[in-house]
Amino acid sequence: MISRVHLLSGLVLLTAAAVLLSSDEPPEARAAWSVEGPAPSVVLESNTPEYTVAEYTAAEVRWDGRLINDDEERRGALSAATRVAIGRWHEFASRRGYRIDVDEAERVILLSDAERFQRFSTSAALVDRTVRSLEAFTSPGAKPVILLRASTPQDRDTALRGARALDVDQHLCAYVEDATPSERRKADARLVEALVTQIFESEQPYLSDWMVDGIASFVAERSSGRALIDDEARTLRSVQQGVAQRASREGWTLDLFELNGGEDQGPVMEAEAMAIIGFLHRYHEAALGAIVAELGHHQPEADRPDHELETRAFARHLGLAGKGEIERALTKGRSYRP
Repeated sequence: MISRVHLLSGLVLLTAAAVLLSSDEPPEARAAWSVEGPAPSVVLESNTPEYTVAEYTAAEVRWDGRLINDDEERRGALSAATRVAIGRWHEFASRRGYRIDVDEAERVILLSDAERFQRFSTSAALVDRTVRSLEAFTSPGAKPVILLRASTPQDRDTALRGARALDVDQHLCAYVEDATPSERRKADARLVEALVTQIFESEQPYLSDWMVDGIASFVAERSSGRALIDDEARTLRSVQQGVAQRASREGWTLDLFELNGGEDQGPVMEAEAMAIIGFLHRYHEAALGAIVAELGHHQPEADRPDHELETRAFARHLGLAGKGEIERALTKGRSYRP
């Protein structure tokens, strides 16, 4: 599971005078994606000599798989929020050799190395499947989230610094993707997990980390065939078997809201969280949706631990025996029958 980028509160649009824009980007290139004049763009380092006007071309922008750079009608059909977001990232993408993909629903703007990710042809389909699977938890008209699959740490760090300078990184997730085409399953799973995490950060801000991680792993496995547990591509079946074997071997009692291992054993938490979400989706899908919606929008009281809210929510939607049922299911693994 990749590290989650914490959100900032509120989206602040800075004036162009307050932003250090690179002066060698043609004005018409910046204006092409703007709504009312050029949008403040992500700042690039001024002392990076390898990028000059003569050495880069405008980044390709695709919407639902179709190139729209020269399609004024299609560009105009994008929402204002999408055009502003593209405008902010277009110069960065152009200079760094990235392409910009927007999904059909305009929920995700994905920046990927144009040359490297030509061979990862499943990306657009994965994004669409993931967005559809989360429709119940997203708000109509919400601003798109930005995902940067950086090819180098320098690209990632530049993007994060530029976004912070604009105070717009609340919708940004940037990570280094160094997988090869033979490791496509890992790259696909990482993409889905990053997308799910970022959407939940935006739409369900009060959901606990373990639930977000578990949902992200579960959706990644269903969408791409694998989830990432300790940076290893795993199926839900193998995760369930591993959790059951550990339960049998060590004789633990599941503490649902702290999870065995805790922060010092991340892979254990990731596996158990995914197994819990997998069980709930299979046997209590409606209850899972209600629990997520309730907890995701309920800000915990300052003097009350988060786990008390989770305990009450699980008991309310699953019954008082719900926790015991989850424990039995995880202990038995794939052999569990209700």
